[in-house]
Amino acid sequence: QRQMCIRDRQHIVNKALDKMPPQSREIFMLSRYSNLPNKKIAEQLNLSLKTVEFHITKALRILRVELKDYLASILL
Repeated sequence: QRQMCIRDRQHIVNKALDKMPPQSREIFMLSRYSNLPNKKIAEQLNLSLKTVEFHITKALRILRVELKDYLASILL
């Protein structure tokens, strides 16, 4: 049952990620899932550091809105 809860949570997060613009999602995934520093992401994607920071902020804002109804259960 615990495994099912983890799978459900991941599905909810994935649905939220799917609602992001592609560039924001890619940058967020590199930052949070691949643990790349912003500077490395900027170099890898040939973007400015400010652009990377903008997209991470945008992605976090989208996640906050999309997950607001689930946030308490996801964090538990």
